[in-house]
Amino acid sequence: AVRMQADADAKAANVQVEFFTDPKLAVKDADIIVTDTWVSMGQEAEKAQRMSDFAGYQVSMEMAESGGAKRDWTFMHCLPRKPEEVTDEVFYSDRSVVFQEAENRKWTILAAFAALLAKRN
Repeated sequence: AVRMQADADAKAANVQVEFFTDPKLAVKDADIIVTDTWVSMGQEAEKAQRMSDFAGYQVSMEMAESGGAKRDWTFMHCLPRKPEEVTDEVFYSDRSVVFQEAENRKWTILAAFAALLAKRN
C-alpha cells in the first residue's frame, strides 16, 4: 500500500520513485541519507529478527562514499538512535542534522497542541 501511494504521488508530481534493497545502490547520488529506529518501543520481541533483517544497513561514511552519495550529503534520523543504525562518526559529524530535526519536530508538536488545545475567544 505504501509503495502504491508513493508511485501514485510520484506520477502526480511528474517524478520517479525508485526502491532498493541494497543500501549502497540507494545512496547513489543522495543529497540526504536517512535512517529510522530499527526497533521501536513495543517491538522489543521483534529485535532479533529486525537486527537480522537490517544487517548491512548501518549508515556509515564507508557506505556513503562507496555507494556514491553526493560530496555534501546530509544525515537525518528521527531519534532515539541506536549504534547499530548509524556509526558515531556519521551521527556526531557536521553532516548530521538530527538535533535540528528534533528541535523542528518539538516546535511542530507545540504548534499542534496550541491549535488543538488553546482556548478560543
